[in-house]
Amino acid sequence: MSQRNPGILGGNPFKLGIFGSNCSGGLSFTTLPERWDPSWDNNVKLARLADEVGIECLVPIARWKGFGGATDVNGTSFETITWACGLLAQTRRISVFGTVHVTMIHPVLAAKQMVTADHVGHGRFGLNIVCGFNSDEFQMFGVPKYEHDVRYEQGQEWWDVVKKVWSCAGPVDHKDKFYQLSALEASPGPYGGKNPVMMNAGVSLAGRNFAIRNSDLHFDDLHFSKSGQPESASDRIKETKRLAREQAREIQVWMPVSVVCRPSRKEVDDYLQRCVDHADWEALENLMRLFAGPSNAQAAAIEALRKKIAAERKVLGYGANWAIFGEPDHVARELCRLHEAGFDGVAIDFINYLDELPYFVQEVVPRLERLGIRKPAC
Repeated sequence: MSQRNPGILGGNPFKLGIFGSNCSGGLSFTTLPERWDPSWDNNVKLARLADEVGIECLVPIARWKGFGGATDVNGTSFETITWACGLLAQTRRISVFGTVHVTMIHPVLAAKQMVTADHVGHGRFGLNIVCGFNSDEFQMFGVPKYEHDVRYEQGQEWWDVVKKVWSCAGPVDHKDKFYQLSALEASPGPYGGKNPVMMNAGVSLAGRNFAIRNSDLHFDDLHFSKSGQPESASDRIKETKRLAREQAREIQVWMPVSVVCRPSRKEVDDYLQRCVDHADWEALENLMRLFAGPSNAQAAAIEALRKKIAAERKVLGYGANWAIFGEPDHVARELCRLHEAGFDGVAIDFINYLDELPYFVQEVVPRLERLGIRKPAC
C-alpha cells in the first residue's frame, strides 16, 4: 500500500501547497486580463505540474457565490470534493484537499464522497473543514447561520459523524444537537484503513481549539501575533503544538501566502502597481462588508482597509493574507523566515498559477533546497 498522504505526513521540513485554483481569480481581486481562469483543463495542467515538481498539496476554496464587482471574483468555481476526485485521478503523488462547508453538505453524503475520492487517489485525499462566514451562501442554501462559536459546535458534531461513518463499525445511531441519525453504516472506509489528513483554518478561540482537538494541519495567520511579523508567531505555534500533544495528537501549522516573484525588484514593484491600478474595488468592498457585518462604523472601516490595501498593494490573498513580493532571493529568504518561526508549510496563491508557478519552481525552490528546508523532487 502507498503511504497515506505522502509528503504531508513526513517529507520536506517546509512544505508547499497551492491554494485557490478552483475559483476564478483565485485569491486576487483584479481586473487584469491574465487573472486566473479556473477551467478544468487549466486545473489539470496545474495539478500535473505541481505533482511533477514535488509540491505537497492542492487546497481549494469552498465558494458558492462570487463577490460581485467587475469580475465577480470567485463567481466561477468547481465544487471541491468532485474537483479533488478528478485531479487525484490525473496525478501520482500530490495530496488534493476538498474544502467542505459543514453547514451545507450533509456529513453522511460527504463521508461517502470523500472516501470515493480517497480510493481514487490511493490515500491522497485530504479534508479542509470550514464552518462558513458568507451570509449570502447560507441564504442560498436555506440553512441557518448560527453564531460564530455555535458553528464550530456544529463542525465538531459533523466531524464526529463523518468519523463514525468512516469507521465501518455500523449500524450505529447518532443523536445530538444538530444531527439525529439512525443506523449509520458504510463501506468501504478510507483507503488503507486510516483517515485522510484534516485541516482547519479557524483562528478565533473557538476555531483554534477546534483545530487543536481535531486537525492534522492548522492554517493560522499573523494577525494574532504581537507584531504581525513571523517571529512573534513562534510562541503561538509552540502553544498550538503543545496543546495538541497534551491530547496525544501531532499537528502542523501552515499559513496562506500570496506571492509575486520576478527577476528584479523594479519588475515586482511595477507589476504590483499594475495590480492596484486594475483592482476590482467593488468586489473587495463586498468582501469587506461580509467580514464586517452590519455596523455603524462599517463605511469608515472599509475606507481604512481600502487605503491599507492600496498602500501595501495587497489585492491578492483577499487583501489580508501574508504576502511575499520580491525577487527570488527575497522570496526564498522570507519563506525560510516563516519556517524558522515554526510554520510547517504554506499554501501559495498567484495572480496566474500556470504563468507563475514554473518561475517559482525554477528560481525559488532551488534556493529553498540550498537553505536546507526542502529536498529535490524525486
